[in-house]
Amino acid sequence: MRNSKRYLASAAIIMLTAFASAYAQSATDKPRNEVEVSAIYSIPDGDANFSGTTSSGNTLDFARDFNFKDEFGFDLRYIHRSENSKHKILAEYTHTDWSRSATLSRSFTFQGQTYVANAKIDSHLSLAAGRAMYACRWGNDKVRIGPMVDVGVITTRLDLNSTTNSGTRSGEGSFSKFAATVGYDLDYDPTPKVNIYNNMGWIRFSGDHLFHIDGGVKYFPVTHFGVNGGYRALRYEFVDNDNFISIRTHGPFFGGVLRF
Repeated sequence: MRNSKRYLASAAIIMLTAFASAYAQSATDKPRNEVEVSAIYSIPDGDANFSGTTSSGNTLDFARDFNFKDEFGFDLRYIHRSENSKHKILAEYTHTDWSRSATLSRSFTFQGQTYVANAKIDSHLSLAAGRAMYACRWGNDKVRIGPMVDVGVITTRLDLNSTTNSGTRSGEGSFSKFAATVGYDLDYDPTPKVNIYNNMGWIRFSGDHLFHIDGGVKYFPVTHFGVNGGYRALRYEFVDNDNFISIRTHGPFFGGVLRF
């Protein structure tokens, strides 16, 4: 809850600052900057192994072992386009948490601790990603498409806590890695009030596998304010010797846009 309040407060500050800039801008200027604040409905899937071995019995399935449910996350974006929209720069931060209490159906080893079947377990999974993207697009006043590259840091963490008659067990497995992907970026503006967009990035390197794609529609009933909605999917898989984590999530998003 405290994390949610902090994210909402940050989003409010960003939107108020952008609103002040938009209000001060001449009505004849074509907006080239956007601030987006969106809620993401994340449907999780994936697995992890932090036992230090390749034993399949210690590979944890997020759905089977923890029954993680769909949750809302937050996404903050700043977008800048050059005057002719050929060049596009994006800065983004996104964060989602999944928490669940369940009864273990089997025993496994996690970070040197053995978690036994039928024990109660509290599990917490988090995904945070910050990235900066640059795209060089070609086209006309309505359509722009071209290659893009993005770089950033992705942090994933899985925390487990269990209590039995013989004592407590707790452990944390995490990855925090510099990441980069290459792909494409597309903007289609059929009217001055509508923007249809799509962005995709992918890379596979040293056992790590990164993929993300999103697409949506922005509608601006007035010059400086609009609404945004779409769908996104991602897969982040990180490997360190015998340990690994793979997070796959997808779902719709919706929010507001301020452009100036």
